[in-house]
Amino acid sequence: LKPLGRKECAGKRRLLHQRSQRGQAAAMRAARVFTRRFAGWGAPQQTKLFPAIKRHSELVVERGVGSEVFTVDGKRYLDATSGIGVLSTGHCHPTVVKAVQEQAARATHVQQSCYYSSAVLKLIDRLQPIMPEGLESYFFSNSGAEAVEGALRLARHAKRRDTMVAFLGGYHGRSAGTLAITSSSVGYRGERAGPLPAGTAWARYPYEHAGVSAEQSLESLDLILLQQAKASEIAAVIIEPVLGEGGYVVPPTGFMRSLREWCTTHDILLIADEVQCGFGRTGKQWAVENFGTVPDILVSAKGIASGYPLSMVATRPELSAVQQVGCMGGTYGGNAVAVAAAIATLDVFEQERVLDNVCAQGARLMSGLKQMGGAASATISDVRGLGLMVGCEFDRSVVGKGFAHAVTGEAFDRGVLVLPTGHRETLRIIPPLTVTAAEIDELLRVVEESIAAAHAKHGAD
Repeated sequence: LKPLGRKECAGKRRLLHQRSQRGQAAAMRAARVFTRRFAGWGAPQQTKLFPAIKRHSELVVERGVGSEVFTVDGKRYLDATSGIGVLSTGHCHPTVVKAVQEQAARATHVQQSCYYSSAVLKLIDRLQPIMPEGLESYFFSNSGAEAVEGALRLARHAKRRDTMVAFLGGYHGRSAGTLAITSSSVGYRGERAGPLPAGTAWARYPYEHAGVSAEQSLESLDLILLQQAKASEIAAVIIEPVLGEGGYVVPPTGFMRSLREWCTTHDILLIADEVQCGFGRTGKQWAVENFGTVPDILVSAKGIASGYPLSMVATRPELSAVQQVGCMGGTYGGNAVAVAAAIATLDVFEQERVLDNVCAQGARLMSGLKQMGGAASATISDVRGLGLMVGCEFDRSVVGKGFAHAVTGEAFDRGVLVLPTGHRETLRIIPPLTVTAAEIDELLRVVEESIAAAHAKHGAD
């Protein structure tokens, strides 16, 4: 073969470089398309974070105070997401900030498998008087999913059974064990979640506005015993006392008591997943209090520590007593700084009568949504909720698919952050529990304007 000359070599290199550049450009275009599929409202950000993180907006937030967040370029937004129900006392409440600063100077990591944390023991003392009757044994971890995993393990150990009953539309986390009992969206699994733990039986959540009554839900539980698993195989039923990701659905009056009776009759444990609906969000300390029901196991996270990573499993001592030593734990569980934030959160609840505010502002919010006129009146089919956990569902015979998402975009353009939820065109409105009447009024004004704008642009497309 004749060797290439200098000019031919240079030409070959240029050709290869051009091909490489074209390939890189194509890859970058594909990456941008992939990213946009998950991008939120606002100008797309250049980031090295996993593109599979679903994000409501592209805002870069620098600071927050109360119900407001401020971006790096100084723009202010009213935050009716509260970190998806996490910031119970709002952004950077001074009482919580002070407690965190003091604890960080005292001890940051008091590992639960090495010694006891004085902060954890103090938190238990504060929690005990406000817990549902009989729940006197505690396990602390970092996230809601981790706590739900702990609750499932506890139930299986206590009953020596494997099957769990979960409700359609429920969300319990993205870990393998919690995905196996989650059905609010297949998106949480991704393209391939791998083999998930077996042993889940499915019941229907009582979603009256979607045509599922309490009687039909209870009947689906009875059918489980005939079609999916025998009672002697079922360890527990897990339920969100107010459905979260599935649409912000409040069960009908009497349902939770009937569920409690059904579990007791069949010797099955009842787990209340209050990760999103608990710790004051509904106007009661615990959502189950709204229904006069006491679960065997209660799970809490999100708002328990006003933005710091902490979760909890509480149960009856006789249930946790059967577990083998070493089967529960975790490196950062019950972190001292997060626990200090939880104690301070309880201080704020008492000092500022937060639960009273939740009831007052929740009533103001729901009343305002129901009294909207114009396009809002024509498109809203249901307003539901407890406290400051409020869902606003649109009439799908009037609006098209994606309408709730479009409303959140219009609200974003007007300086308010609010999220959609479920698959039936629903807004979920979850401001901090310390939100003011003036902020609720601002929120209502913007939501009404946003519904009208979305209706004018999209209608029933």
